[in-house]
Amino acid sequence: MWEKERKVCNMQVVLENEALKVTINSFGAELASIRGKETDTEYLWNADAKFWKRSAPVLFPFVGSLKNKEYHYEGKAYPMGQHGFARDMEFAVDVQTATEAWFSLHSNEETKAKYPLEFILKIGYELEGKDL
Repeated sequence: MWEKERKVCNMQVVLENEALKVTINSFGAELASIRGKETDTEYLWNADAKFWKRSAPVLFPFVGSLKNKEYHYEGKAYPMGQHGFARDMEFAVDVQTATEAWFSLHSNEETKAKYPLEFILKIGYELEGKDL
């Protein structure tokens, strides 16, 4: 698993408005908390490692498991774990305001070992009233 092999920076980005406070980890661009301010209610799973260590993972480039944990592209076999690799990688924080954040993951030598295509994966979050 890439998570064990990589040094995790995991900067936390906080978005907040009158209704919600949202925390997003740069590692995996994963939502970590969605808290309603009026009632102090947490709406997202708390990522308790005893049960499941994630809260809202980004699944890319595949969702689910592949037969024999690999796929074939242009005559070559590539290894791929369950749900791909994006959830186990550090994303760049491209935009951050009080109510909006955009993250990106660009193809590189590490990703091309498992997914040979060029890509830019962008994930955005925006608060508007009680909506995320």
